Amino acid sequence: MKYVVILGDGMADRPLKNFNDKTPLELAHKPNIDRLAKLGEVGMVKTVADGFKPGSDVCNLAV
Repeated sequence: MKYVVILGDGMADRPLKNFNDKTPLELAHKPNIDRLAKLGEVGMVKTVADGFKPGSDVCNLAV
């Protein structure tokens, strides 16, 4: 089995009031990511141990 890991560091954001409480990612035109999500398996994994702040410096190295 082959895997592709897409690490969307910085993609998530808070909902914006002037965009009907949608996030920038929800509003973005992203057909390639949408296709990968539709045809592949999508999941989440906890890569940061308890007690560590889940910032980019820790999380990216943990992957």
